Amino acid sequence: MKRLRFSLSSDQLELLLAFEESTGLNDLADKMAKDPSVISRNLQRIAESISVIEKVKGRWELTSLGQQTNELTKTYLKTQHELLFDNLKKSETAKHSFIENAALVIVNAQNGLLDETQAGRSNTEAEKNIENILCFWRKNKKAVFYAKHISQKPESMFYRHSPKCEILESLTPLENETVVEKTESSAFVKTTLQKYLNDLNVTNVVIVGFTAHECVAATARDSAALGFTTYVVENATATFDMRDPFGKLIKADKVHRLTMTNINTLYAKVIETSEIVF
Repeated sequence: MKRLRFSLSSDQLELLLAFEESTGLNDLADKMAKDPSVISRNLQRIAESISVIEKVKGRWELTSLGQQTNELTKTYLKTQHELLFDNLKKSETAKHSFIENAALVIVNAQNGLLDETQAGRSNTEAEKNIENILCFWRKNKKAVFYAKHISQKPESMFYRHSPKCEILESLTPLENETVVEKTESSAFVKTTLQKYLNDLNVTNVVIVGFTAHECVAATARDSAALGFTTYVVENATATFDMRDPFGKLIKADKVHRLTMTNINTLYAKVIETSEIVF
């Protein structure tokens, strides 16, 4: 039997997909977590083997063939995901047993964080994914808690009497859902959240919301320290551009990725929305 061979390797196809969604070489290098010089060489190798990319005025661009290749790759990946996910759903009860003793904690899902004057943000799908998780949680009649950040300072986006302090309309709490007001990064500091969870015999805490690098990370760290088995839903969180101590801009996607890596390594398990909503 003749062995099937692909014209492009899986790494090359992944690079081609990332290339289509990138704004430049440095952005592409960040997405692929590789040095720009390595990315540049890999692009050159692809161009030399098949005409899916070409240089136009010194810049790489997708050719028509490259665009068609990416569309086929996306279709294949979607089909493969659906096939594998359908198989995984058969064992969903065992894989999601943590939900039986779990509470959902939604952190800082407030209007102020949608302020367009803020720096660039990661994961534009966060609100939608939080809403999907919340619907699933309610359907299964599980405990939901909102950690709402408040401030007494009128200039703050979280000023108590400002519309920006209010929880997003799409995530409006129901009467049987608890809103815990907080003034610190962690939803556990100077609040009654731990008592509520203990009263319900909660052992597992699932955290979503904003921002990943600050309040979500702080809440996850304290949750684990208090003995709860803690999960953070990566694509139901988001963060913003930051600057390092020397003034260099760190893009939100990179901050988000490094934050999730740190959380997963040290104190909580990082999961995706698809691992909850089934």
